[in-house]
Amino acid sequence: MKHSIFFLFILMLFSSTLQAKYLRATLFMENGVIKKGLAEKVQSTDSKVNFKTDDGSKIEKIASREIKRIEFEDADGTTYIAENLYAVTANILSGKFSRSSKKKWFYMIYDKNARIGYITETGSNRPNAGGTSRVITYGNTAYFFGKKDSEELVFGYSESSGSNLAVGTDSLIRKMAAEAFGDCPQIMDAIPKTDFSQTQAIDQLKAIFEHNTCP
Repeated sequence: MKHSIFFLFILMLFSSTLQAKYLRATLFMENGVIKKGLAEKVQSTDSKVNFKTDDGSKIEKIASREIKRIEFEDADGTTYIAENLYAVTANILSGKFSRSSKKKWFYMIYDKNARIGYITETGSNRPNAGGTSRVITYGNTAYFFGKKDSEELVFGYSESSGSNLAVGTDSLIRKMAAEAFGDCPQIMDAIPKTDFSQTQAIDQLKAIFEHNTCP
């Protein structure tokens, strides 16, 4: 139930921020410069970020590759963070790991001894090719985790808003953790001892990261 409420919060956050076209934002650039002003909320594959210093200024389109991190602040003062990182996934058939060719925007939900970020894809409702019925796809949230200072986050598991069930939660987290934390014996010892559930996996991972630190 707790994780379902969190997932609902994510969807509400996306909906509300889309309506608020520009949010207060602080951009931390790759060259060390910090830019403060207003920015549009980023989606995972955005190659550019729309930014302006204030409501009356001209829009500046900044390449995502030039930005390391964005701190957004919504109307009630809540801050949330987007980071530009590589996504590591495993091929379904071969099991071989690969890193995305370009960095993606992740929204961070944990950033202490390790990191957990997520990417959310919205669903769609469209007519089929013949126009005789509609094709409905549900939104999906994919969770990734990794070391504190790594440029990569490794896919952990995904969750569909249509079924509210995680896909391959337990076995997949164990497999992907070996890729993300293979040289962290404390974490690799704790993860196999955990029976990950579909509704509490985030809290379980946070607890492991809180009590086990990578060297």
